[in-house]
This record gives sequence, C-alpha cells and structure tokens, in this order.
Amino acid sequence: MERWKKRAARLFGSLSTTDGANPSVIPYYPQKTRLASQERRSLSRASAESVGISSLRLMNMLSELEAEMRAKIHSIMVVKDGAVICEASAPGFSAGIWHLSHSMSKTLTGMAVGLLVDDGVLSLSERLVDIFPEQKYRDTRFADITVEHLLSMSSGVLFGEIGVVTETEWTRAFFSSEMSFAPGERFAYNSMNSYILGKIVCKRAGTSLSELLKKRIFAPLGITHFLWEMGPEGIEKGGFGVYLSAESWAKLGIMMQKGGVYGGARVLSQKWVADSLTTRGISPESSGEFNYGYQIWVHRENDEFLFNGMLGQNVWVCPRNNAVVVITAGNNELFQQSPALYIVRKYLAGEISDDLKYRNVTLLRRAQERFFESRRYARVLSERRGVLCFLGFKEARPFADSWSTVLGKYRMRKNNDSLLPIFVRCMQNNLSAGIESIELLRAGERLMMHIAEGGADFQFEVGLYGFADTVLNFNGESYLARVAGEACYDAEGKPMYRIEIVYPELPNTRILELYISGEDTLLLKLYETPNNKIAEPFIESLTVTNPKLAFAKQMLERHFGSDFIKSKLARIFYPTLVLVRADSERADFVISYEEELAEADNKSIKGITSVLSRFMRDDEKLEDSGENTAEEDPGGIIGGILEKIKRFTQKRQ
Repeated sequence: MERWKKRAARLFGSLSTTDGANPSVIPYYPQKTRLASQERRSLSRASAESVGISSLRLMNMLSELEAEMRAKIHSIMVVKDGAVICEASAPGFSAGIWHLSHSMSKTLTGMAVGLLVDDGVLSLSERLVDIFPEQKYRDTRFADITVEHLLSMSSGVLFGEIGVVTETEWTRAFFSSEMSFAPGERFAYNSMNSYILGKIVCKRAGTSLSELLKKRIFAPLGITHFLWEMGPEGIEKGGFGVYLSAESWAKLGIMMQKGGVYGGARVLSQKWVADSLTTRGISPESSGEFNYGYQIWVHRENDEFLFNGMLGQNVWVCPRNNAVVVITAGNNELFQQSPALYIVRKYLAGEISDDLKYRNVTLLRRAQERFFESRRYARVLSERRGVLCFLGFKEARPFADSWSTVLGKYRMRKNNDSLLPIFVRCMQNNLSAGIESIELLRAGERLMMHIAEGGADFQFEVGLYGFADTVLNFNGESYLARVAGEACYDAEGKPMYRIEIVYPELPNTRILELYISGEDTLLLKLYETPNNKIAEPFIESLTVTNPKLAFAKQMLERHFGSDFIKSKLARIFYPTLVLVRADSERADFVISYEEELAEADNKSIKGITSVLSRFMRDDEKLEDSGENTAEEDPGGIIGGILEKIKRFTQKRQ
C-alpha cells in the first residue's frame, strides 16, 4: 500500500483521539501568510434596468437564494454587459475581500498553461516522463501521460487530494502512484493533475505561477490583491489555494466570455479559450450539468461554462446573455451540483424579456443591504434598543442575569480542538492546537474573550450589537475574524450563549455554544460550517481505491456498528468540552474525571488504529503474486482483537 494511504488512515485515527497530541503525520509550515484588505472597486456599476433586466427579477432571485438553506452564500455578484448590476454579502463577509477559492484555482493554472502553449514553449502532446526524466514511476502506463491528459483530468493517476495532508514530496508520490486506468481512457477528477501542471509551468516559464499570472493575466485585468498558497515543494499548489475577491473572479469570467480579451486588449488567444471550452471529459451525471474542458467546466448542452471550487465557490458564465455571476459560499458542495447555481440559472440562463420599472431599482438596493441577514448564527440586537444581550444589563432578556454569573476563567481536559475549524486545520496541516483555557470578562460595556490555545493567547471582543473585528494567528497563519454573540435558547428550549466566529477570507465558520451545566461548570459545544458531511466522501474515496482499507472499514462497521466512521467524524467536527472554573476547589477533580473518560475512548481508538495499521502494512511479495489479503481475516484474528477492544470500551463506559 502506498505511504500516503497508510498515513491517511493514521491521521483519521489521530484526529479521533482527544489527548492533546499533535495528530499531524507530516511536518507543518505556514501557508496562509498574508491578510486580506478591502479592494478598490474597478468594474463599473449600473442599474439592472439599464441593461435590460428587471430589478424585481434579481430581488426574486436573491429571495430564493436566501430561502435555500443548503446554499450558505457569503457573497454574490451579478455582471451583465460588463457592469455589476447586483452585489450582496452575508453579514460578516464582503465581495471586496479575497476569499479562498479552492478548485477555481485550477482554471488559473489552465490559463497559465495556455500562455506557454501560445508562446510555443510547451506542447500538449509532451509526455510527463520527458519533462521530468529524473522521476521514477512504477506503472508502465505512466509513460503515456501527456500534458493534455493532465488538463482534461484523464491521467488515471490515483494519488490525489488526500495526499495534501499525508505527503511532502507531491511530485514523487504522483509519479510513483498506482493508476486506475490507462491515460485518456476516461475522466477522473484529481487536483494533483493540476499541481503537476503548475510545476510544468514553473519549469518552462522559469518563474512562479503567481509571477506569470501577475504579469500576463492579472495586470491587464487590474487585479492587484491575490494570494496563492505554496505547497511543500516550494511552488504554488496548482489545483487549489488561491485567494481572490468576487470582483476579481468576475473580471476573469468576463475575459473568458469575450474570448480572451479584456478592456480591448488580448490576454489569452482565442484558440486557447475555444480549446479550453471544448468538452474533453464526460463527468458523471450525478456531479451536475457540466462536463470538463481544460481545467474548466463546460455545459453539456449549451454555451455556459463554470469555474468551480468545493464548498460552493462558483463563477458561472452565460455568453448568450452576456452574464457572469460569482458566488462565494460555505456549504457542503464538492462539485458543481449546486442548489444556488440551479436558482441562478433559473433566473438568468433563459431568455430575458422583462417589463422594466425603474422604481424597482431602489427596492433592489435596499434588499441587497439586508441580504442573507436571516442566515446568521448569532443574531445581535439593535443598539437602538439599549440592550446588551449578555451579562444582565438593563432591559436584558429574562435569563441574562444568570449569564452575568459566568464571568471568569475556565479550564478543561486535554483536547485537540481549536477556534480554527477542523476542515481548515486539516487542509493547512495546522493541527498543533488544543484549547487550554477560556476566560469571559467585561471591559466597560464590551464582552471580551481570552482563549489560550496551542501556546497562543487570543484576546478579542465578542460583538453585542454587530461583528467585532480581530485577527487570529494560528502557528504563523493569520486570518481575519469577525465575532458576534447572542444569548438565546436552543431547539430544546435550553438557555445558551452562542458565539459566531466568521472568517471572511474562508468558506468556513466556527460556532461556539455555551451552556450553564453547574455552579462552577459550563458545557462548550463547538460547531462549524461546512460540517462533517463534507469529509465522508473523502473517507469513501480511500476505500474505493484500496481493497485493504475497504476491508478495514467493513470490519470496523461489523464490530462497532454501521455508523462507526460517521460518528467519529461527527465527534471530530462537533467536539464537546466541560469547562470548570479555574479557581474552583473541584477543578482538578472535574478535569481528572473528564480526562479519564476521554482516555478510555482514546485507548480504544489507538488500539483499533494499531491493529489496522499492522493489517495494512505493505507486503510486496503478496502484491507481486497478485494475492488479495483483504478478502478475508485469516483465523478471525483481526475480528477477535476488535471484539476485545469493543468489550473494553463498553466496560469503561
């Protein structure tokens, strides 16, 4: 079994424990090294009516998008005839601040390849083994992989996205990977194809992807604010890791819509744009209405095309209507099967012949200002009410007096949790954390929160009437954060205090829920969006491509229940901690008791991980002979050990 697959299984086991140890399986280095700043607008603005669209149409579209619970839109920008006619952002977000784009980055890598092809320094028919003759490969079919196979996602290489957090030598792992089919045989989406494309660009251009794009693409479009995270080999990640604003993405969509021209100047050749927008790979029907071109999605039946990134990032382009729509979001979408995109296409993809009434312009502008207000997690109070929603001030809510008693410092057991969502921490390999203490205190009429985590001390305001801005630095990675709090009731009618931490540069949001559980204890529940549902396909992909891992999953579910994996994912994404006052006489006892409970579970997880790691060790002789040891459990040894671990866990509970 390849090293990255074994490490992936080990990482999942480590994340499932709560012992405060760093679960990372590779060395850490900071990747998100700069902060966003508000961009200056450069696209022209116009009323919808001036370009033949009713503002009422856009209002109805916004209303339907807001009502769609799965969309979780952060910002939306609608461009028609080159002018912005509608733009709105959810509370805490801004279309003028860069936002992590995930796989929309691939389209930029495709553009960079196009520049080199147009310059005559790269050919799509070149083989990878000729470009990188120093790299060794294990599958003879690898010798047939060309640049075009990478562009069209048809290389057949298995080393993929999971390798981001399990390998440091991405190029070596790619070349030495197993292959699932011969190059060009079919479409199989893989971000590592794009990474290798980026490495080819760097080698042939003699500069970085960022510098090439900055000079040849971004400068002509007036794009000045961007960040592309670097991989462990010192070059850009290629298939992901780009931070760009909605307006910058709109400019790129306009340029592609106009066949490679922007502001009257040619940026990409018309031939390259046409080649990129030609179907090269047939995607599964279940993934949506778009097939694949060269690092870009193209509609199966019409002229629409799409830049797409997971968690809801989309640039939808409709040339026949001269329209571009940019959406940044934070949902559970992996590909272009998107409820939000369906709604946008419903209103803007068909023939538009509206009754234009200019009185609707003002109504749309007002609607944009309050767009997505209903989607926020912490609903702060209006300052006009003169109410602080926390700590029992005048005119406070009925249970606010009880919340005023919780001010102080709290400790907790060892853990692997963080203010940074676990999805981000895994993507960044920024896993060295663990919340050590939490302190709530007042500073005048402000609520302040101090959190010690992973050796760092975070101090920030919790906004009572709106978001309070701060910067949080996690092991050298800095993130803008906007924090708001609300005293409220949960679905069961229990009083709680909810704190929402919006990261405007990210698709991910952290939610903290505090409950009074005793005279000197609080219960802290940590949530995040997107949630654990986004991780399940990654786990499934590991088992699909490896029979040993598939068998291991089958054994776990047989002995611990069919929802064993899902329950562990839920605990990783939704941890719960008991907080005890630091000055309480019971503090040491409470923490000791909580750690004892956690240790029992940790031992079972470590036992399972150890057994499965031994079971999944590489055995070259068996692999060479063609035997499949994953088809059975000789003598029931694995099952017997798992059953003992199960009984131990039940006894401790």
